[in-house]
Amino acid sequence: MAKGMPREYVSKYREAILNGSIIPTFLRIGTPMLIVRLVQDVYGLVDAFWLSRYSQFAVAVPRQVWPSYMLFIAFIMAFTSANLAIISQYAGAKMYHYIGETASKMLFISIVSSILSGLIFYFTAPYIFTYLVATPTEIYNDVVSYAHIMCFDILFLSINMTLATLIQSLGDTKTVAISQIIGSIANVFLDPIFIVGFGPIPSLGVAGAAIATVLSKVVSMSMLIYLLARRYPDIGVRIISRVDKEYLFLAFRILLPLLVMNISNSLSFNLQNRLINTFGIIAATAFTIGFIVFELTNTSLWGLTEGIGIMVGQNLGAGNIDRAKKIARRTSIFIFATVTATAAIVYLARMEIASIFITGQNVPQHIVDEIYSEINKFISLTIWTLAFFALTFSAMAVGRGSGYTLMPTIINMVRLWGLRIGLGYLLALTFSLETLGIYIAFAVSNIIGGLLSILWIYIGTWAKPVIKEVRTQIPKPIEIKPIPITRQVNDSKQNKELE
Repeated sequence: MAKGMPREYVSKYREAILNGSIIPTFLRIGTPMLIVRLVQDVYGLVDAFWLSRYSQFAVAVPRQVWPSYMLFIAFIMAFTSANLAIISQYAGAKMYHYIGETASKMLFISIVSSILSGLIFYFTAPYIFTYLVATPTEIYNDVVSYAHIMCFDILFLSINMTLATLIQSLGDTKTVAISQIIGSIANVFLDPIFIVGFGPIPSLGVAGAAIATVLSKVVSMSMLIYLLARRYPDIGVRIISRVDKEYLFLAFRILLPLLVMNISNSLSFNLQNRLINTFGIIAATAFTIGFIVFELTNTSLWGLTEGIGIMVGQNLGAGNIDRAKKIARRTSIFIFATVTATAAIVYLARMEIASIFITGQNVPQHIVDEIYSEINKFISLTIWTLAFFALTFSAMAVGRGSGYTLMPTIINMVRLWGLRIGLGYLLALTFSLETLGIYIAFAVSNIIGGLLSILWIYIGTWAKPVIKEVRTQIPKPIEIKPIPITRQVNDSKQNKELE
């Protein structure tokens, strides 16, 4: 067995991914991340619950900030996705000696880029929410405060994503799930402490929600580093000071379409928020609560699709082209059916769920009634199209695993810019349908994007490995004095895998 990879890994993960039953293996890999998503949904619900108790309109603040935050993590998301394709294909091809080296380079670039992104976000936030997003005046100060604190979150997120990508690429989603679940649970307990106050800690409102998020990310990161050191001490992730051009060329070739897509998504979501904000704080609040309901529907989507990229990547690396195609097709249809069933259940309980976050805190009753009405209109028109949105997410997962990310990027740009934004502005403003026009465009974009995505998956032009060109081109690792992150633990008891 090649140095840097424990023997038990092959039997526990790789063999099942390459030869096991597709859907059971897919569920085995995806279920830990599905559980993570469930816990994160609970955190999101708790976050919105306490913010709504602080002020009815405060619940809209995170949704105002999130698209702009996505803009400044666009690179790290694309970069780690590119490395998922590279590392998973190395694992599938049994090229284990490249895994630790690749992870070390990924960590270095992630840290540098996240620091720069956080600084830029901090200084540009007031201009973004004034001129780009046109945040309602009722929540403007809270939005800027929330954004300033979330700038610090970018660094911890980048380290989390880097280490999580490394471990997931091996097929081990359980270790990542443990760290993220612990972080999310920490967030659940920290939210009320910082939002409404506890003991010597005063009520910080929206800023408290952001502080809780950052602290929970630190908890998750610390746990992930600990688990990585315990379970994979021989991988040898190091902090280095430079990377070779061959690695950069391969990584950037994969990530560029993803980066364009991430930036495009962020800008389109900001313009979507701007369009919603045109119709005032009531529409902005209803839109936010509607998305909370949608996130419950999409739990299986966000959790299970992690497994698609891993399985596709390893099978392409091993030369199993037909099996990679079967995995992409079957798992996509499985997720489509799952989201359809979940949407039907959530629809029946839509107003009961929404009522949890409609407190009427600091607002008159007629405002509350208007929020209820707008939420019902939004959900009733759009929740049925979320299964098609799931197909676009499956296509992105296939692109990440295969390394062919251009077509999912094009599909998403058409879906967001041509339909959700272009058609939305046309219907809402030109044809004076107001928020109804926004919701119609939202539904149409999901359906068309989903149909184009499943067509691309079935055609299968993506089913080629990307690492074959570098098997003989990657030079020997540059000799650098490393600062070890994962090192052998002296205590023999600590060397045993966590149960």
